Amino acid sequence: MIPKIKKVSLSMQLIETMVELIENETWALGEKLPNELELAASFNVSRNIMREAMKIIESFGILDSKTGIGTYVSMNALSNIHNMHFFSALKNNTSVEKLLETRLIIEPELVYYATLRATDEELKILGNIIQSEIEKDNSPFFYTQDLEFHTLIGKYSRNEILANLLSSILEQLTSSDYSSFNQHTDKTTIITSRTDHTLIYDAMIKKDAL
Repeated sequence: MIPKIKKVSLSMQLIETMVELIENETWALGEKLPNELELAASFNVSRNIMREAMKIIESFGILDSKTGIGTYVSMNALSNIHNMHFFSALKNNTSVEKLLETRLIIEPELVYYATLRATDEELKILGNIIQSEIEKDNSPFFYTQDLEFHTLIGKYSRNEILANLLSSILEQLTSSDYSSFNQHTDKTTIITSRTDHTLIYDAMIKKDAL
């Protein structure tokens, strides 16, 4: 089967080209770039397209704009490019398998720290979610409660980096084709997931992080 060709906007093409120039060191870290008009002429694009691309790149911390002085390649550009690639990957439905794999890697650690750090009030909230799952025994409702349960586990871990990563993964899964499939999951899967929630909750109540 011939794959579908994705339409890529001119500004996105420009972003990819500019990022490449930094990655291959044509533009060095800390280097001052030509002004907006000169860059637009060099890339043969309009000033508006140039400005749009630069704003997006700057928002990722790849470029550093100094009012009245000019625009520079950030000294942290390479690490911030990695971040940009990461978030781009999160938006791609074809990475669902990798998202699920990443989730399986980080969630046990989040549970571990949430067990050590969750307050009694927070444990009560998790218990209420499980009780709701039992009372409202249907697939779409369970999917919503399942997301809430795991998001709160991340929050209660008090590890903001991993919690934000988990939230990003869950949000992306929610907006992907995986979400449509998962909301119509069968009864056996619901029971298995609910049992897992209960086991996690019981361990947290006992402060059994292992």
